[in-house]
Amino acid sequence: MFEPEEKMDKLQQIIHERPSFHRSETEIDRSFDPSESLLPREAAAKLASVELTCYGLGSDVLSFIAESVSEGSETLETGAGCSTLVFAMRGSEHIAITPSRSEIALITQYALQREIPLGKVHFVQESSDRYLGRCEVEGLDLVLLDGKHAFPWPIVDWFFTADRLREGGIMVIDDAQMRSVAILAEFMGVDPGWQLIRDFSGKTLAFRKLRDSIHDVTWHMQPFTVVQPVGTALGPSLLRRLARRLKRLVQGQR
Repeated sequence: MFEPEEKMDKLQQIIHERPSFHRSETEIDRSFDPSESLLPREAAAKLASVELTCYGLGSDVLSFIAESVSEGSETLETGAGCSTLVFAMRGSEHIAITPSRSEIALITQYALQREIPLGKVHFVQESSDRYLGRCEVEGLDLVLLDGKHAFPWPIVDWFFTADRLREGGIMVIDDAQMRSVAILAEFMGVDPGWQLIRDFSGKTLAFRKLRDSIHDVTWHMQPFTVVQPVGTALGPSLLRRLARRLKRLVQGQR
């Protein structure tokens, strides 16, 4: 394993080189016509191409991950890329979930060329929604959600990993500017089970888990749920009490 100064050198090398591991479109295996996309045609055509690109996290986020994990940490990510190399460099017991065989091959090739050991990295070549439901790992120290961004995959990935993360562990979610992820960020931002500890320009957010079980709740214990209850059967007085309770919960986290 690397000495501390060697780890910093490897991290800076990854940040500087930003290797290209990803196909332009990573979320589906099939080719698609740009007319299927809702993006402007030029952007859609670029995604439909076969060229490789780097969808790696920002340098500040990669540095944060490097600072947050160490040898012996238990970590997991949906997606794979530069972050996978950082987890490997830090020596954590790591699971990287990606259905892309080419991503795994390119990351492995780069790591071999740069003498970054992958012995503690377990690649799962499968979609996260299929694998996480049967995954048995527990007590994770850090989870990075940066896999499929189509709705509801970010929320599905969160659901299956939230209680595999230990109390005090860190959940990092990327691309919070996208609506499919923003819904999750909004929930975590007001939920008593989470504390926002880093905001990387609104794009990537890091939360600390504040209790053992996130799943052991009911709807009326969640500020996100009671702020806009469906229907009017609860009555206006109860709705006002719930609104006041929500306000106190949110203010208590500031």
